[in-house]
This record gives sequence, C-alpha cells and structure tokens, in this order.
Amino acid sequence: MTATNSHKPTLIGRYEKVIGVLVKYGFADVVTHPPFSRFVPKWKKLIPKHEGVPVTEFTRYELIRMVCEELGTTFIKFAQIASNRPDILPEELIEELQKFQDQAMPVPVENVQGTLEQELGEKLEKSFESIDFQPIASASMAQVHRAVLVGRKEVVLKVQRPGIEDTVALDIQILKSLARLVESRFPQFDAYQPMELVKMFETSIRKELDFTMEAANMRRFEEQFKGNPDIYVPTVYPEFSTEKVLCMEYIDGLKCTDLVALEGIGMTGAELAFKGINLYFEQVFDHGFFHADPHPGNIFVLRDQRVCFIDYGMMGTVMEGDREMLADLLLAVHDHDVDGLKTALLRFSWDEAKIDHTNLEYDINEFFQNYSNIGLEEINSNEVMAALNSLFFEYKIKVPSNLLLLLKALVIIEGVGLMLDPKYNIIENIHPFVVRLLRRKYSPAKLSKKMVKTFGDLTKLATSLPEDIEDIIGKLKQGKLHIEFEHRGLAPLNHAMEAASKRISFAVVLGSLILGSSLLVIADVPPHIKNVPALGVFGFVIAGIFGLRWLASIWKQGKF
Repeated sequence: MTATNSHKPTLIGRYEKVIGVLVKYGFADVVTHPPFSRFVPKWKKLIPKHEGVPVTEFTRYELIRMVCEELGTTFIKFAQIASNRPDILPEELIEELQKFQDQAMPVPVENVQGTLEQELGEKLEKSFESIDFQPIASASMAQVHRAVLVGRKEVVLKVQRPGIEDTVALDIQILKSLARLVESRFPQFDAYQPMELVKMFETSIRKELDFTMEAANMRRFEEQFKGNPDIYVPTVYPEFSTEKVLCMEYIDGLKCTDLVALEGIGMTGAELAFKGINLYFEQVFDHGFFHADPHPGNIFVLRDQRVCFIDYGMMGTVMEGDREMLADLLLAVHDHDVDGLKTALLRFSWDEAKIDHTNLEYDINEFFQNYSNIGLEEINSNEVMAALNSLFFEYKIKVPSNLLLLLKALVIIEGVGLMLDPKYNIIENIHPFVVRLLRRKYSPAKLSKKMVKTFGDLTKLATSLPEDIEDIIGKLKQGKLHIEFEHRGLAPLNHAMEAASKRISFAVVLGSLILGSSLLVIADVPPHIKNVPALGVFGFVIAGIFGLRWLASIWKQGKF
C-alpha cells in the first residue's frame, strides 16, 4: 500500500514555522510572549520583507492576510471563516480576508491512490472501472477526480489531502495559544473576540473535514426539494464514501455564468437569475437550510434548465425565530423604516444594555438618507450590507454566526444574479419571500397555536405557584433561604481598595521598622559599628530601600 503521509507534522516544528512567519511580517511583538518566546531563535535576525518590499509599507490588515496566506490551509480557512464576522472585525480587515482564493497545488498521484486504497479497500478494484488521477479541481482541503463505476456510471471522487487532519489539529492548538495571548496581553483587540473566532473556526473546519457530514447534507437538501422540477441534487453514493472520500454523481452541466451556452438551451441570463435566486430564497425562508457558499463555480445548469448546486461542505441553518428576525430586518430596509430597523438590530444583539440607542437611531436615519434620493434599481446591495455591517461593528451588536453567514451568502448570490442580469435587484425580489414568511408568522393557525401554548404555560404556572410560595415561606421560617447577589461594575473599586489596603499595610510595616530602628539606636543596643548600634543601622537601611521602592512604584503609576 502506498504511504499517504511520510512526514507527520510536530507541534514544535509548526510553532517554529508560525513564529518565523509572524516575525517576517513584523509581528515580533506577539512572539516575544509565552508560549511562543520559547521557540524564537534569538540568534537569527529575520528581515521583515515581502517580495523585496519592506513590511512597513503594508497596512496591518494586509500583513495579517500575508501571514495567513503563507501559513497555508488552516490559517487561510480561519481567515475565510473570520471574514463572516463583520460584527467583530473592522471592514478594512474583512476586505483583506475576502481576497483569499481556495486553490492549491495538486496532490501527487501516489498519495491520492494511497488514500483511496486505505479508505475504500477492495471496493476500489471491484467497483470502479477507471479513475482519472488528473484532478478537475484542487482546493486546500481536498481535490476532485472523475471516475467510472462498474456499469458505466460516471461519478466524481472528492479526496481529502493526506495529513491535512494532523496539520489542522496542530494549527488549532496554535491558534488557541495566539487567541489567549492576544486576550491577555493586548486588551485593545478584545473587541475582536479572538477566542470566540477560534472556537467558531474549530467547529466549522471539523465539519468540513468529515465528508460523511457533507453526504448527509446532500441527502437532506435533496429531501427538502423533493418534487421541485426546477432543481436537481447530485446522487451521493454512501457505500463508496467515508470521512476522507466522498463519491457522488458527476454533473455534466453548464456553468451558470456562461450566457452563450445558456442561450443554446433556450434560457436567458435574466430567467436563470430569477429562477436560481428564487430557489435560494426558498432554501432560506421556507426550509431554513441553505447552501452557504453559492459562488458561480458551485452552481450549474442542466440541459433541461434545472439548477444544480454542488459542494455541500459548508451549509447554514436558520431556525424559524431567526428567519423572522431576518425578515423584520430586510422588510425595514425595504420600507425605509427607522424604528423597525433599530428594533430589528437590537433583537439581533446579545447585549442590548451596552448600546447607545439615541446615536444608533441617528445613524440608522443617516443610513436611509443615503438611499432616499436613489431609485430602487440603482441601489447596490453590497453597499447596503456593508453599511449594516458597519453598524454591527460600531455598536458591538453581536450577531449569531449563522445569521452573518446567511447575510454574506445573500451578498454572494446577488453578485451571481448581477452577472446574469445587470438589472437584477435582490431587495425587490426578496420582498415577496419576506412578506410570505411574516404572513405565516401572524397567520391565524400560528397565532392560535401560540395562544394554546401560552394558555398551557399559564395553567402550569397557576398550578405550581401555591406549592412554590409554600416552599419559599417554609425556607424563610427555617432560615434556609439564600439569595445570591451579582455585583457589576465594582471591579475597579475592588482593585483600588485592594491597592490602598496594600499600601497602608506596607506603610505601617515601614513605619514600625523605622520606629524600632530608632529605639535600638537610642537604647545603644550592641553590637556597634563605629559606636552606632549595628541593628539600628541595618533597620534604617532596610527601611530606606523599602521606602524608595514604594515611592518608585507610586511614581510609576502616576498616583500620588
């Protein structure tokens, strides 16, 4: 059997690589702290240049992109996923992180063969007539090969890159160390929530590494569109699929942006834009399970004009309540409703108490004023989403990651629509789906269901209330009732009191030392140094050293 990975990466080796790249791009201030400081080659002076250009000529955000680019798969994926968080990261950094292209050099043939032999075993020879080891697509996580099953059925094999799992595991450890370091040593970056970004990334990339989950996504997607004549989902072959290999039907379709080819099957770009994006809205607002990466390379058109999405590794889920929140937001944008958009944004936030409501309302009003004199057909949805993202970031409105993923996917799908039809307007076309969702929300059947549930909750409360009151009174009588208080905003006061108590204690000890030394000198207690009591002199010296240290500490803190 062919070896798939002869050189297994080590944590120390990976640390050294990460540190070298950080220093190269001018992030030496990060690697001078533990745990990275243990691995820094102090004897080696690295010149911070990129392609001959000093790194000082690039912005900090450009340097972050360069670091991720040079460190490879895991860091590129992390940057791509982090770019879905405009509520945490600034717009300039988001723009840099979105420049990544998920492309990679092909894996050697012997490594691909080794992975297939290891994962499929005897099935490889018994079930496949041929496999083309020249990949039709090569990305950072996997590459895709055409193959033919016994019986002449054409399929594609998505094969995971050998060793990628080990590298990702090591890189996640390093990313967590970096996140902890940034949070502890660089408080100015707290707003970016580095540890939350790493945790979100870890969850996402572990799903992408398991191809059985992608196969499950395809089956679920196929089930929700069962009977729909406008969409086609490739058949997945679970008997030839594992965590590292995914076997699915080969799609011989047209690229969705090939307008000439579309004309050959009797379809215009405008017709495809309307059909394809309406199918996407159906995914979001009717099913709550959507393709999270709908770029043109993942959308094909069959010759019978059915739309076919491929690559189901990154999918998004939105619950009914989140869809309703999103519908309220989009409807407020469509209707230029200041109060409605403010309410929708605040419902998104996890910590409404920290938001300046008055300034938010002024900024929303300005947001609408920018579009008040522009025709609906001239509004750029990318600009609208960018403006909303700026509001998220400026007011620290922490939006659930699945909703941000959806907002980004909507921007991508709108870009596809504009390639097909320059006059396509996503805001106008999304409006009927939003209205339909809100009608379902306030339908008599839904309202009556909520009323029944509310009545049930009230009945349950009324039934249990006397027993709860009796229990509280019983605990009061027995002196067993405990009430917990949570003090907020007292940390600075506690810190100040702690510092003051330490200084008072130090002053008392210092004063006692000076007084005791004075008494020893007055009492002329032996032994003597030049007729002066030695113990008294020693006490004065110690008191002087402590006193100077105390004054230096106060001077350094600027508090007198």
